[in-house]
Parts: sequence; C-alpha cells; structure tokens
Amino acid sequence: MLYSHAYIRAQAQEILKALGFDCPPINLRAVAKKLGLETVELSLPLWFCGSLIKDEDQYYIVLNSIMTPEKKNFTIAHEIAHFKIHPEQLCYLKNSKRPWNHDEADVFAAELCMPSTMVKEEARKWFGDHKFLARIFKVAEEAMVHRLNELGLKNSPMW
Repeated sequence: MLYSHAYIRAQAQEILKALGFDCPPINLRAVAKKLGLETVELSLPLWFCGSLIKDEDQYYIVLNSIMTPEKKNFTIAHEIAHFKIHPEQLCYLKNSKRPWNHDEADVFAAELCMPSTMVKEEARKWFGDHKFLARIFKVAEEAMVHRLNELGLKNSPMW
C-alpha cells in the first residue's frame, strides 16, 4: 500500500510525541528499544547499511558496524519506518531501483531524525548552518542539507 508523505510524517511525529522527544538529538536507539526492536551491529560488506529482520516474535535492526554514527542513526530510523509502515515486508535489500517502500521509509526516517518543527526552530537559532545543525541532530551533513532544502529553509530570507 502506498502512503502520502503527510501520512508518513505524521506517523513519525506520533512516535516522537508518544515517547516525549521534544528537542534534538533524537536518540534513535532508545526509540527502537521502546518499540521493542533490538539493535545489532555486525561487520558486513561496505554496500550493506541495515535491515529489519524477525526471528520468532522478536524484531531486530541489523546495522553495519563500519558506518558512521550519523549513518547508523538514519539507518535505524529507516528500519523503524519499515517496522511501523511496512511490517508485512521484511528483509529488504536496497538496490539501484529503490522501490517505493524505501522512499517511504526515507521520508519517515527524515522526520524521525530531523523533525520538521525542531529543524525549523534550530535553523532559525543557528542561521541555517547545515554543518552545525547536522551535529545537533546527529545526522550526516548531506542529510541535513537535503532536509533544509525539503523544508524550504536553505538560503531562506528568514536569516
């Protein structure tokens, strides 16, 4: 089933509200744990970022241990998205075609890691400095630039 981006963002916002996250950074490992997801890091090939797997009644987020902490955060959020909006489809591997379910998971992950209201507030305080904002939210600079552009905040006249 395809979901609107507004619906997907609302799902991420609901989790943040329910768990009481109201300022950056969002502790994605804590979010996963509170949702009943265990996080496991393994030494894996460079191309592998992460996956959501289920063993009996337990769900696991498998992460590549060689990724940066920022990349791990986004990957955890991406896998939480699969758990929340695609629970019937497990063990995906990304490929060059990027199926719709990964695009939806990326929208969810961006909202979970970099909630729009928090990004807007922090961007105003810090004049849209994407490098500083990336450190505050514990995400990659590239992810923050993309998020600022998505929210219409990059090169905005508000600063």
